[in-house]
Order: sequence, then structure tokens, then C-alpha cells
Amino acid sequence: MATTAQNLLQDKAIHRLLVTLVARDLRVLVKAPWIIVSRGLAFVVQIFVFAVLMSRLVDVPGFDFFTYYALGTVLVTVASVAFLTGYDVYEENETGMLDYLLSLPLSRRGYVMARSVGGALRSLVYVTPLFAIVAFLRGFFNPIDIAVSYVMIFLLATGITGLSISVALSVRNQDRFDVSLALLELFFIRFSTALYPQAFMPLAAGMIAPFSPVTMTSDAVRAILGHGTIDLLGVAGLLAFVISMLALGAAIYLRKIEGGYFD
Repeated sequence: MATTAQNLLQDKAIHRLLVTLVARDLRVLVKAPWIIVSRGLAFVVQIFVFAVLMSRLVDVPGFDFFTYYALGTVLVTVASVAFLTGYDVYEENETGMLDYLLSLPLSRRGYVMARSVGGALRSLVYVTPLFAIVAFLRGFFNPIDIAVSYVMIFLLATGITGLSISVALSVRNQDRFDVSLALLELFFIRFSTALYPQAFMPLAAGMIAPFSPVTMTSDAVRAILGHGTIDLLGVAGLLAFVISMLALGAAIYLRKIEGGYFD
């Protein structure tokens, strides 16, 4: 009886710790308003300047490039904000905060999951007003379609957050870390169909684009909002990406616990 009560108290403590880690990630938006302002201004410029200009240049019958570009900008912003968690984890490692977190009664999977979910929720909180603008401009008012789209965006943000955590836990050098995360962000976003259709991309980029999780998400979201259909292949690929990134982050986290970093 006493053992059962002790286990329940321990489970509640771990649950509170997980919630605290998630809430801590959400508070970063409040502590760093420059992130909201800078990326918000970039989004406004993308929508009301570049999207308008590009839609006037692209003349394809039956193709609304403004809507295509606007939805892509939302996904690019989500991916970009999700990568910020990696910088947070790296800073925690540099300041010794990560060592403290490693001493807490929390499994490696729980830590990676909490940080990934916290980073994903932070991305959703940030992008919700931007997504609302696009939905209002293009007439996406079906609540079911919007809810399913949000699930897809959440999965993308979770996977990218897990990837950024893995890089932060495995790269010690500041310069190498910055370059690695910048290259990954460039690869995931620019080698995708988020902003440009695959048919108009260079051959090499067009061959790589289908394997990008940003492509899977953008294609799925456009199918949901535009036609009310679900791209099952894209959903399966996105789920595989999320699971693999969480597993990778947990494995690297365990490696740090058992033997530290290896150059």
C-alpha cells in the first residue's frame, strides 16, 4: 500500500515536471518579444509584398499562387520557430542548466518529448495569428479542416524540434552548431514545396523536395484546406519523421548521460 502511494506521488511529480518544461518553453515567447516582432514583420512582408508580386508574375490557369505562397509562408514560419528550441537547449548545456535537468527523476524519452512538445506548442502559439490572417484572406472557415491542418502543423513542429534538440546535444562547438542548424533549416525549407511548386523547381531540388517533411506537411495542408482530402502518404511520412526524430533525440540524450559528448 505504501509502495503504491509512493509510486503515485512519484508519477505526479514527474507529470508536474513535464508540464513545467513545456510551460517553460512557452514563456520564452514572452521573454524574447523581438522574436515575435521580427518574424511577424517578415511574415507580413512575405504575404503582402512578395506573395502579391509573385502572384502577378505567375500566370497559370486555375492556379492561385497567392494562396499557395501564403500557406507556405505559414509553414516556413512554423519550421523556423521550431528550430529555435535547439538554440535554447544548447544554451542550457553551456550554462550548466542541462546538467541539472539530467539529475531530475525524468526519463530521457520524457525529457525529449516534453521539450519537443513545448517547442511545437510554442510554434503553434506564435503562428496562430498568422494562420488566422491567411484563413480570413482565402476563406478557409471549415473548423474540421482547420483542426486537421493544425494537427499536421503540430507534427511538423514536433519533429523539427526533436531534430534541433538532437543537434544541440551532439555538437559541442558553437560555430559548428550554428552552421549545422542553419544548413538544416535551409535544407528543410528551401528544398521543399512550401513556397514553390515542384514542377517549377530545378531538377536536383525537385528530386529532393518530396522527401522533406516540410513538403509532406505543405502538400497535406493544401489538400485539406483546398479539397477537404487527406494525403495519407504524406501523413505516414510525417509520422515516421516525428517518431525517428524523437527516438534520435532520446538516444543522444542517453549517450550524454552515460558517457558525455564525443567529438
